[in-house]
Amino acid sequence: MDIIKDHMLTDPALKAEIVARCVAGKFGDEPSHAVHSLGSVTLPDGTQRRVHLRHAADAVLLDDHGQVALITRIHNPGRGKLAVPGGFIDEVDGKPESSRTAALREANEETGISPDLLVQAEVSQIGHRIYDRPFDIRSAWNNLPGTDIRVGEFFTVSTLGFRVKLTGDLREIPLQAADDAGDVQVYEIASLRREQFAVPDHLDMILAAAKG
Repeated sequence: MDIIKDHMLTDPALKAEIVARCVAGKFGDEPSHAVHSLGSVTLPDGTQRRVHLRHAADAVLLDDHGQVALITRIHNPGRGKLAVPGGFIDEVDGKPESSRTAALREANEETGISPDLLVQAEVSQIGHRIYDRPFDIRSAWNNLPGTDIRVGEFFTVSTLGFRVKLTGDLREIPLQAADDAGDVQVYEIASLRREQFAVPDHLDMILAAAKG
């Protein structure tokens, strides 16, 4: 049986093993590196494959009218579905950028929102970094630049969300999808449903951010 579909790991036992290693690692909200090794796992056919933990950050862009800006993903997981803007933490000279910096950078890159607006926004961390994410374990489609993750190896993604509260109406702010986003639109939070999302914890992140 094929344990990988569209570059995503589907085997429940392997997913559980990898998530357990992520949680046990206690890497914290601000990991010391952008990528951590989780050793290797044994596949059903007896072969070994290296596993990595890659850290990301997400931005929940809210306004004064109960609305949120969401992108449509062009890559898996959840290609074609909704997601909050976000992406991987970059590492420069052996030091990772802060999760907050990564979240705001990705918000600008994926939605085109002005950096000046982001500077003026009220920004706060949403809970703690999430490591229990069995729905986001990927098989690398190539050698991933800036990391030691090689094609065919597994990597899972941890993330930390940030509430980015903007004044006014998001529908009046110029937005333009780019980078990993195929589209960007403004939605009423009350109308959102879990099945619309590429990864399920993004809706939880939005609801937590909306509570302030």
